[in-house]
Amino acid sequence: MFETEDSPDPLRELVHVIRQLAAAGSGQPALFADEPVTASELMRAFDQRALAVRDSYDDRLSPSQIESLTALERKLSTMSRDGVEFDADIWTDEALRTSEHWAEVRGLAATAVDAFSESTP
Repeated sequence: MFETEDSPDPLRELVHVIRQLAAAGSGQPALFADEPVTASELMRAFDQRALAVRDSYDDRLSPSQIESLTALERKLSTMSRDGVEFDADIWTDEALRTSEHWAEVRGLAATAVDAFSESTP
């Protein structure tokens, strides 16, 4: 479903995953209707792509791109920590649709899509 670490354009792949995060659970038609994407799959794909972009493009990203990417990374990192604030239910399809935390992820992802659309290195 997602391209490997050897993808020829990690930035393009990152933007694709961020768009998936922006639409996840929102009731919008899936980008890949015949390929179900779970919250944990989105998280993994985002982590992989963000790491690849940080390794290859970090010095060429605009301040708004870095800021939006960092905000999204922080939110998803906070959600993935085990602890009192979040439990395993945060990764269910129901939570993806109804959780205020996933609504915040969608908002942060939409902001990131805008930042990457404005000026891609």
